[in-house]
Amino acid sequence: MPMKRPAPSPSHSAARRFVRSEDGAVAFTLSRAPMGIFVERVQFRQGRGRVTHAAIFTDDTSFERWCDADSVRFDYPLVHINLKRHGNNLLRRE
Repeated sequence: MPMKRPAPSPSHSAARRFVRSEDGAVAFTLSRAPMGIFVERVQFRQGRGRVTHAAIFTDDTSFERWCDADSVRFDYPLVHINLKRHGNNLLRRE
């Protein structure tokens, strides 16, 4: 039985965003950090575990380059668009 992540509390929801594919194969957590944003990418491999990557971005240029280099750009275009939108909003502190 898969574990469910608890819903973020309202006090933290402005500084944290969650983006995932409809099939649950890939998920991103974006959080505001003192010097930029912290991004965690989790890819679930059916029957073979999961792969997790984490990074901190201090500017929108490096964040957008990272997003554009990810295969999610082609595999899940709506996830890619939402990832960039939420990341840029957090970098601008919106």
